[in-house]
Amino acid sequence: MVTIKDIAKKANVAISTVSYVLNGTKNVKPETKERIMNAIKELNYHPSMAARSLKSRKTLTIGIVVPDISNAFFTEIIRGIEDLFNEHAYSVILCNTDEDQAKELRYLNTLFEKDIDGLIFLGTGKNRDVFNNRKDFPVVVVDRKVVDKKAGESFSSVMIDNVHGGFEATNYLLSQNRSEVMLVIGDLSIQNSRDRLEGYKKALALHGVAYDESLVYECKVSHEAGYVFMDKLLEKPFAYRSIFAANDLLALGIMKALFQKGYRIPEDVAIVGYDNIPTSYLVVPALTTINQPKYQMGKKAGELLLKKINAESHLVEHIVLKPELVIREST
Repeated sequence: MVTIKDIAKKANVAISTVSYVLNGTKNVKPETKERIMNAIKELNYHPSMAARSLKSRKTLTIGIVVPDISNAFFTEIIRGIEDLFNEHAYSVILCNTDEDQAKELRYLNTLFEKDIDGLIFLGTGKNRDVFNNRKDFPVVVVDRKVVDKKAGESFSSVMIDNVHGGFEATNYLLSQNRSEVMLVIGDLSIQNSRDRLEGYKKALALHGVAYDESLVYECKVSHEAGYVFMDKLLEKPFAYRSIFAANDLLALGIMKALFQKGYRIPEDVAIVGYDNIPTSYLVVPALTTINQPKYQMGKKAGELLLKKINAESHLVEHIVLKPELVIREST
């Protein structure tokens, strides 16, 4: 049976260094880590998870709660998380909630029962009571905030500056001499949507355009929902020359409905999306959108959680990343 002593001998390092790599407890030089990983592969070493758990009092497992695994935005975030924890020999339990509060609560309770070492949460934020009883448990929130009404923002987070993103999208459309910008946005009970709406309003104010609530449409976030929404809207005369769809899936559905009714993009209607999912640059015309650094969000969240699991930091940290406008053919 291969042991870490054999790995250490093969890689010409100390046994403790192999342990650091396997448990992710200390930083090891990349070249040393590579030698150790190669030795593990060559010797076909499989650590005993039970033994490691008993020794470290860790299960070497984390949970990820995500609202929609079919949405490429979340898929890239998850990839960043998984890649980071794979480097530290952790397993990942992935739970897809479909934005369903009851389903989310059931998954959260199940994960806690399994004694996971930490949790990365991309959920509704409506089950905050579950977290309030576990303030010392390692949790990192991504993309959405979970706020304890008494303690405030008690969990570390990785967020996008959605106010800036909403502003950039709207400002660009207005700078193209398209004075009326229709906004199609997701659930406004979610902070991200409200932030994008705030950015939209700021851009209007900068250009001296009055905010008109009748130009703002709330819509379920999916390609199909965007298509159905726009198809119905086009049953009446349509005079708007620009649309900010605050999600790429919405934008793609809207584009399909416009094409089917004979509208040209961008000649008749300019469209800006939000997220920069892979499909956004594969469609014709390619979609102008707001890029969110999705993989980086996942990696940063993983780094924060790992520090908490290893008790390297007890601080509540908030990382806010800037989105960027990506100009393509739809504007």
